[in-house]
Amino acid sequence: MEELSRVDPDEDPYLALRTALAVAICLLLGEPLGITQPMLPMVMAMSIMSNQRGALSVRTFATPVILPVLAIVTSWIAALTVNEPLIFVVVNVGLAIAGLALMLFRGSRVGMMLTIFPLMMAMSALYSDYALVAIRDSMVMGGLALGISVVALNILFPPQTSRVHIEMVTPLATDRPMTALLIRVAVYVPVLMFVYASGDMNMMIIPIMLLFVVAEPDHGSRMNQVVDRGGGTLVGAFIAAAVLAIYSLVPQMLVMVLLLASVTYWLIDKMTTGARRPLLYQYICSTALVMVLSATQGGRDALEVVLQRVVMTSSTMIGGIILLALLEAIFLPRQEDSPVLAA
Repeated sequence: MEELSRVDPDEDPYLALRTALAVAICLLLGEPLGITQPMLPMVMAMSIMSNQRGALSVRTFATPVILPVLAIVTSWIAALTVNEPLIFVVVNVGLAIAGLALMLFRGSRVGMMLTIFPLMMAMSALYSDYALVAIRDSMVMGGLALGISVVALNILFPPQTSRVHIEMVTPLATDRPMTALLIRVAVYVPVLMFVYASGDMNMMIIPIMLLFVVAEPDHGSRMNQVVDRGGGTLVGAFIAAAVLAIYSLVPQMLVMVLLLASVTYWLIDKMTTGARRPLLYQYICSTALVMVLSATQGGRDALEVVLQRVVMTSSTMIGGIILLALLEAIFLPRQEDSPVLAA
């Protein structure tokens, strides 16, 4: 997968401001647009804006269009297959393996969407018809909120460069691609099946976090994921706890918007000025946003949300990297694999 490059502040001095305002807009539009799961468009807005590198391109505006389409298609597949267990398993496992292969051998974000979006819809369908409709509608209307944010904010606060960013990804190159893929499938699919069998939407984070480990081409990039996403979860949990403590004193919507926008601005600014890899700051921000909204709008205890996310993320990523290393040592000698740089 792509390693986020550091943004030159002279090329895009408004990156943090644009991202913070996008988060605020999506949160404020949640109620008027009837978005019952506001964390989905809000986190995606943060990701889209903070991922933006260089001058504007068609891809900048693609996600707000793709999101509703994916939501409708994957929710239809989930609703059609949920009452047929064998078809449900075959379809969802097939999509997961296809997405994993695209991520591993092409470094493709399409592969990530092909894996994560069906997972979200499938878990919602297993939980209840209402949950499936709620997430589908949230993503459809969230696409509208994202579109408004992306267009308006890039017009008001555009990047100050004409250089178009070209992604640099590191797909896996190996003499035994099927063996490499099967090893990852052997780690990922049983966990996916266990989460499906549980029907617990709170456990959905487990296969998502594991995906980012198994889709990496080598041990070094996996360790970066563990540090960035695992460490980001721990730091994000502390930030979320601080935000929730302040919000508990003044439980007003405007206070929540200001707190989350401020956290986003500070962390996304660190993607430009901080000493660590940009992905770490982005994931800290994502984790903090999700934890805060899960605790305030999900009807769950705040401490439970924070602790559960920390435990699940840390144990999943550490367990995944150990198991992958063991299987590769047995079935795929390390010297046979090497990531290659592809433009």
